Amino acid sequence: MLLIGALVFVIVAVIGIVLALLFVSMVILLISGGIISASVLVGLQQKSVSKGFKAFLLSVSIVGSTIVSVVFFLFINTVAEWKQLNGSILGGVAFGIGSGWVLGLVMFAAAKKLVLFLKSKYNHKMIN
Repeated sequence: MLLIGALVFVIVAVIGIVLALLFVSMVILLISGGIISASVLVGLQQKSVSKGFKAFLLSVSIVGSTIVSVVFFLFINTVAEWKQLNGSILGGVAFGIGSGWVLGLVMFAAAKKLVLFLKSKYNHKMIN
């Protein structure tokens, strides 16, 4: 009887883990689709590929930086007992949005300079 109970527990645990992974992957896919479609719509509405790419980089960096910042602030809160849980989450979100915005602008400027550099390099090679 104990063996059957352990087997049922393992099966239910595996099913729970699979369902949780499916849920997380669905959320990731929906967020990714939303970021990509919003960037395409910005590019089409502004009639500029550059503005669509900038919207994409800003969105990705803000979402990614917010997730990393919240996890980091929760870790700091656990180690140092810094603030209440809600305060550390809100601090992580605020810091993530701000740092993600700056990171996205820096990445866009770097990508723009890289494209201009490669364009001038390959145009120079095509002429010669």
